[in-house]
Amino acid sequence: MTPAVSLRGVSKKYRISPGRSSRLGEVLSFGKVKRSHEFWALQDVNLEVEPGTTLGIIGRNGAGKSTLLSIISGVLQPTRGEVEVRGRLTAIFGLGTGFNPLFTGRENAMLSGLILGIERDEMLERFDDIEEFAELGEFMDQPIKTYSSGMRSRLGFAVAINVQPDVLVLDEALSAGDSAFKRKAIQRMYDLRESGTTVLFVSHSMGMVTRFCTDALLLHKGRVLTSGSPEEVADRYQEMVAKSEENKSAGMSERDRQLDYEIEHEEEEDTPTAGDVPTAGRTTNTRWVVGGAEILGLELLDEAGRPVDKLPSGGRLTVRVRLRYDEATEDSILGITLRSEKAGLEVFSTDTAREGTPLGRKYAGEQTTVDFTFVVPLGPGAYNVDASLADPHADGSDVARTQNAATFEITQEGTITPVKGLVQLPAEVEIYGLEGLQKRPGRPA
Repeated sequence: MTPAVSLRGVSKKYRISPGRSSRLGEVLSFGKVKRSHEFWALQDVNLEVEPGTTLGIIGRNGAGKSTLLSIISGVLQPTRGEVEVRGRLTAIFGLGTGFNPLFTGRENAMLSGLILGIERDEMLERFDDIEEFAELGEFMDQPIKTYSSGMRSRLGFAVAINVQPDVLVLDEALSAGDSAFKRKAIQRMYDLRESGTTVLFVSHSMGMVTRFCTDALLLHKGRVLTSGSPEEVADRYQEMVAKSEENKSAGMSERDRQLDYEIEHEEEEDTPTAGDVPTAGRTTNTRWVVGGAEILGLELLDEAGRPVDKLPSGGRLTVRVRLRYDEATEDSILGITLRSEKAGLEVFSTDTAREGTPLGRKYAGEQTTVDFTFVVPLGPGAYNVDASLADPHADGSDVARTQNAATFEITQEGTITPVKGLVQLPAEVEIYGLEGLQKRPGRPA
């Protein structure tokens, strides 16, 4: 099969200068003083993308992801190497890059289509779909300079997906959209994928890469570090990030580490906070998607059904888990686990099979909510809660799981009898003397 995108030995070099005065000093010294230096954003990248492939390109900031997409799209020319793209390519870079700020949204949409070689009459026929998808209303006829970043993002995406591209290139195109638009855009990306469009996109969201992509590529310092299945590449990326964080952590305060992590991963909707340590009471959509289903969220509720982050020992807790099945699944098993944050021990776990409440057959696209309600006779401290979904027909392997999804705290406040130790177990006490069992108040002899 002829590749839709082919790169052979592609490299891109930039010349970096510290500042204007340094550049002037280098010129006046007739090249004897070297203050600027060469920087290779990409080095010897070889890549073949088959038609219909959805390729997720991941890597840390500065890895060369945007440069790679810019070269594939023809925005940049490589310093070395060859690039070949077959079919009509549309690309979205950032927040509507390439739009003329003085033109209206309608004029920019028309201009984008003409640049792609689409006839004017054909673009006019597609305007209704573009306008409906962008949801800009009367702003469609206002200059782009009056748009917010989210509006520019919506218009750019609406144009790109409605010109029937053979190859669609997205560079963090959804980062500025609201949640409703993101859902609609992602659904359209699924439709394009099913129709055979080749999709290349940069994302920091490992969940998006593993759910949506058929293949993945990891860039590091301008080189291809690894490529293959999304799960394998995402695991390699997480290992690389974890190792880097360990190396940086020496000499840094906890606050510095937290801020550094949050800045680096600010676009990641499914990434835990630094060190994977949640704050007390936080319920989150942090999840790992292995295949077939997804844990959408995990909530902690009190007896009245209200979100809770603190409970007295002996109080009732509900762990609510929301699931979505990407594939039809038979008799999956949902389990939850409580761990003591201080002791690092698993103090309680159960699942739907153990409790005699089977989930049964679930269809692709189906969503389910499961509540686990129980008393928590635990000692004071913080406890982490996680959930996992297993497939008994696949050696019980996890279909989806979370990591430190939520935390609650057991307090002495409201506790009649303080708990000593990690857990208060129900017990009966009987006392024996020389005459046998000693009588207790309220108990017949």
